[in-house]
Amino acid sequence: METNKETFKLLIKEFHELKPPRIIKRDHQLPDYCTSLSSESFALSPALPHRPSSVVVITGPRRCGKTYFIYQLIDHFCSDPVAPVPRQRLLYINFEDDRLLPLNVSDLASIPDAYFELYPDNREKEIFIFLDEIQQVEGWQPFLRRLLDHENIRLFITGSSSRLCSRSLSSALSCRTQEFAISPLTFKEFLAFKGLDLTPDFPYSNIRFKIRSLLEEYIIYGGYPEVVLTDSSLKLRLLKNHYDMLIYKELAEQFSIRNINLLKELLKYLIMHIGSAFSINSYFLGIQPKLHISRETILDYVSHLEQKGLIGLVPIFSDSPKVQQVNPKKVYSFDNGIRNAVSFPLPHYEERLVKNLVFQKLKRSGNGVFYWKKRGEVDFVARENGKLQGINVSYGRELGSKEANSLLEFQSAMGRRDIDMTVVTKDTEKIEKGIRFSPLWKWLLVS
Repeated sequence: METNKETFKLLIKEFHELKPPRIIKRDHQLPDYCTSLSSESFALSPALPHRPSSVVVITGPRRCGKTYFIYQLIDHFCSDPVAPVPRQRLLYINFEDDRLLPLNVSDLASIPDAYFELYPDNREKEIFIFLDEIQQVEGWQPFLRRLLDHENIRLFITGSSSRLCSRSLSSALSCRTQEFAISPLTFKEFLAFKGLDLTPDFPYSNIRFKIRSLLEEYIIYGGYPEVVLTDSSLKLRLLKNHYDMLIYKELAEQFSIRNINLLKELLKYLIMHIGSAFSINSYFLGIQPKLHISRETILDYVSHLEQKGLIGLVPIFSDSPKVQQVNPKKVYSFDNGIRNAVSFPLPHYEERLVKNLVFQKLKRSGNGVFYWKKRGEVDFVARENGKLQGINVSYGRELGSKEANSLLEFQSAMGRRDIDMTVVTKDTEKIEKGIRFSPLWKWLLVS
């Protein structure tokens, strides 16, 4: 225990003394009550006047930027123009640091002891605690509960979404949890990582030509921060490493999956067929003679992939649960780069990659996402607060009338004139028959 306390002291002092990394801010915004330095805007527990009633939980796949988002929050608190927090009142521990291994849950009690032995004058002050990848330590929940019960802290934790389910965590900690999912970079964030700051008039300035040039890179290599900042010759190698980590760390290890070959085959199949209809039953019938597995196993594996946010399954648009259940869902991937690490894109596949970007943007907005199909087909239907949006994609080929006619058919079938209808294109920009035709680069940044 004493040895671990000394290790924690080393890590705490290292965090306080080392120069903070360069921060490129993400668009993710936490509510004011999570980040405000005013006690009035941060809910307090009546049982313990100084204890916050919320824990901020930051989830997402490995390497998508959770740690750097923590650094962004740290910078926010330290640079507040009215009441900056001294860095010594912030405590950051990365539980993937090999200097902590092996680490047991009993060792966690050394963290507050180590901190207050270093900074005894802070005993009565509010401390900001950031615990990165806390799920690496089995049985960590009671430790957090003790911290919340006995220390004057604000608590931020990161980890896998499957391990940090907000509902179960809220129950375990007897307090409210606020979960925020960090995903790979949006196109706007991607441009910021490339050094492009967008002014309000960017659609009309010369910078739009640079934006359109960088869009091709984003379509192929996606938005993993580390990949975006890596030389082009190394991007695919790095993405393949990320893919292997997803298989062995995010999935096989966390869900105790034994059939790694099936897992790899399934994930590869799904992300190679983005934009296509997927039926578990059809997949089972095709693969079962070769691998001799059950339909339930495939169902479990698909559920794990969806729970981790590695794939998205888009149902048909209908108010009837039965209709949604009997119709196949369309599959999409959370990152184009991961898809292309498995199979490099062919020229004719570009439109599907663009559809995947459209899906990602709609999903990040928190809207319900569907597709619609009768005689024609609408790639995406987004529904939010009773409003409907229909989106078709026509990219990398001659723009015909099919996409527009399908949207008009959808509008007629819904019997509504207030549907926002868009065709995402490569270059065309116009409004025709109430349909907005918008180039992808502008739709990603403005819509």
